[in-house]
Amino acid sequence: MENNLPIFNNINALVVEDNPINRKMMKYTLKNIGISCDIAENGQIGFEMRKKKEYDVIFMDIQMPIMNGVEATRAILDYEQKHNLNHIPIIAVTANALYGDREKFLSDGMDEYVPKPIDLNVFLDVLKKFFSEKENSDVKNILIYKETKIEAKIIGAMVEKLGYKIEIITDREKFINALDKTSYSSVLLDRVKSDNLHLDITLKIKTKDIPTLLFIDNHTKITDIDRKIYTHITYKLTTFEQIQEKIDSMMEY
Repeated sequence: MENNLPIFNNINALVVEDNPINRKMMKYTLKNIGISCDIAENGQIGFEMRKKKEYDVIFMDIQMPIMNGVEATRAILDYEQKHNLNHIPIIAVTANALYGDREKFLSDGMDEYVPKPIDLNVFLDVLKKFFSEKENSDVKNILIYKETKIEAKIIGAMVEKLGYKIEIITDREKFINALDKTSYSSVLLDRVKSDNLHLDITLKIKTKDIPTLLFIDNHTKITDIDRKIYTHITYKLTTFEQIQEKIDSMMEY
């Protein structure tokens, strides 16, 4: 499965948008170019999230309840200045585009402006002002964590046969680190033996909000949270056809 879009690797964005449809579209657009994101439903929430976490870029809607985009931008700039923090680029994203809007938003402290509905080429040109794109050939679409090298080799061969690019990890710490730092289209992973560690990984998977296939042993108890968080759950001893069906469905997510 080839992706001809530019890829911006290791970038984490904050999307501040009150409209659920627009949030979904923005999240989908960012995911397709390799950018992971957190979501804030209004400017006040966005401001609080920025205070708690470092982001690489913020996409800011303008018309929002409680605190609008301009107010949130001013609050963020003031917070950064008071605490001597590096500035996070803020890109205004708004509908009903009018002549002079870009200049107005820049004067309000924003760094760039993209009108809705989003034109992908315009959107990419704006992003390239702040970030260098990564060659598509370096991109790993699917992250695979298997506890044994033999199983990793078998599953890896199956997934590559389907035409997807993969990254295989058999070390638990390296897997968690990769999950934190890189964006993937989907994740295949073994259920670890420790219940506490499994819960930690599950909650991390939830925050990443990406499709996942969890491999379990026959004796493993499937919890309600497993059913809620993981896209698919299957036994380690499964067929190529079953894996193909699940992976293809996840890559269309």
